[in-house]
Amino acid sequence: MTRPPVRLSTVVMCHPSRLAGAERVAGECAPLPARIVRDPEPGGVPSPLRTAKVAWAAIAPGATHHLVVQDDAHLIPGFAGHVTALLERHPDRAVSLSVLWVSPYNSYRVRQAAVGGYAAVRLAPWEWVPSLALALPADTARELAAYLAGFPDDTRDDDEHIAVFCAERGIPVVAPVPHVLDHGVGPSVAGNDHHGVRLAVARAAGPVGTDHWAGPELADPARHGGLGYAVELVASRCHVRIRRSGAQEPAEQPFTWPWRPWSALLGVAHETVAAAARAAGPAPRVLPGEPAGEIWAAGYLLGALTPDGGDARAEHRRVREDARAAALRSWITAGLRPDDLAALGEEGCAEAAVWAARAVAAGRAARAGLPGPYESPPAADETADRDRAAPGTASATDPRAVLERMARREARLLLGTAPAELPDVRLRVLPCPEHPAAEPVPPTRDLPVRWLGEHLSEVAGDSTLTVLACERLEPRPLAGLAALLDGGWKGTVETRAATVARLRAAGLRGAAVTAAVDDAERRFAAGDGAVVTLPAACRAAGGTPRRLWPHDDPELSGDDAVYARLRLRFVRETAL
Repeated sequence: MTRPPVRLSTVVMCHPSRLAGAERVAGECAPLPARIVRDPEPGGVPSPLRTAKVAWAAIAPGATHHLVVQDDAHLIPGFAGHVTALLERHPDRAVSLSVLWVSPYNSYRVRQAAVGGYAAVRLAPWEWVPSLALALPADTARELAAYLAGFPDDTRDDDEHIAVFCAERGIPVVAPVPHVLDHGVGPSVAGNDHHGVRLAVARAAGPVGTDHWAGPELADPARHGGLGYAVELVASRCHVRIRRSGAQEPAEQPFTWPWRPWSALLGVAHETVAAAARAAGPAPRVLPGEPAGEIWAAGYLLGALTPDGGDARAEHRRVREDARAAALRSWITAGLRPDDLAALGEEGCAEAAVWAARAVAAGRAARAGLPGPYESPPAADETADRDRAAPGTASATDPRAVLERMARREARLLLGTAPAELPDVRLRVLPCPEHPAAEPVPPTRDLPVRWLGEHLSEVAGDSTLTVLACERLEPRPLAGLAALLDGGWKGTVETRAATVARLRAAGLRGAAVTAAVDDAERRFAAGDGAVVTLPAACRAAGGTPRRLWPHDDPELSGDDAVYARLRLRFVRETAL
């Protein structure tokens, strides 16, 4: 059966204070006749939902599809032809015409499609639907309008309601790669300035033929062995975001897993990533060592975990290359700390994107034969660890039993459900005994500010987190701290390194230090006592997490490798 031609109904949803922008957008839609739909209560609480209700109901008679564009979009030339071609290619789906880099899972999905050479990508059904410009079949749009009408305006976020609507009805949401519009950089009238600058992951940089959209779609790229995930570059650090479907964690929660050592959950050992970086030779001179390593890790994982089978049509090679370059450049711009971006400048950021592209190429070259998570048999040393730490083979005070308890305890901490943000916590930073005169760098430097770093300060909070100045805090263990505080406990939480420093200052050495840390961690798990220890590994700047101490110390680091393997095994034993 031949489908009728696309007849598109188009509206621009608008706050009256941005009428000029809405008129510009309507003009960029030409020759599509775009109508402007205004916020019916512009003086009320900021609410995109309030205007979206009207916009999705404003379907022109006879339309096969309905498109809603926001008043701060910037459309590429030939937009009308592109959106028509996309709807002809995906007539029964929701088509989101641009994905912004603040979408954790969907921005990564777009980057996978861009480096894999795909013309479209199916978006994650568990994250909000990017709604800067969204098109639906007309009947579906009418159903959505009726659905949105049932929610009060103060729930604000139309994109999250649309996500639930599409997920409940099994409506796939796809996005074109590259994107055919971008977001403006002006202030938000909807209260979204806390997101910072919000731009497209991969906006089209040059002319795109409408026949490009007939290319292949990356249908389900962000799963590996059934595990929903994303690789992120945030605050100049590479992290893995894991969708723990049974735990119902918020999609945007900041408690992500550092790539070292947790890339192993995706089937790529962090030693493999580091070895590839060494083989690649020196990073660009303008790029500091630690950000260079994090950018490499993000790019390598992106390349290694992106499915093959993209568009091979020679006539669209330039479009694919432009999309890949745009996706990597936006990763640098969105993912580095402001001070790193300022130090690099425009030329340095371009070199960083080239470094990321080299990492992607290395990852793609190595991707054949990568095991999936939970699928590969244990290595010989892991089997030995299992025998060594088998239950019932050692007394409670035996070092083997202590090692297993600590590894299990950290695994449970990491696997606890992450909240949306960290409660306010006082941060107490102590000099490191290894170099007491060193200029301190904030332990929060590598944390995303929003919802996490902003809640750690010297002035706020009923409880205290004590950290050594040489440490770098990681996001995921702080979810366990949030759970303890949300349960009503108040007191002082020390990192393992801070506890070790205190115990050593009191004269304890050897096994007595480990036993005391073990007991302090037990009290953390029970919420028992005024001073407890966070059961999580320590990391110095640029270093690999260690069990007890951020530095290489023979007395405290001898079992680090065994501990890391045990902890990974205990995490793998839990369904994510």
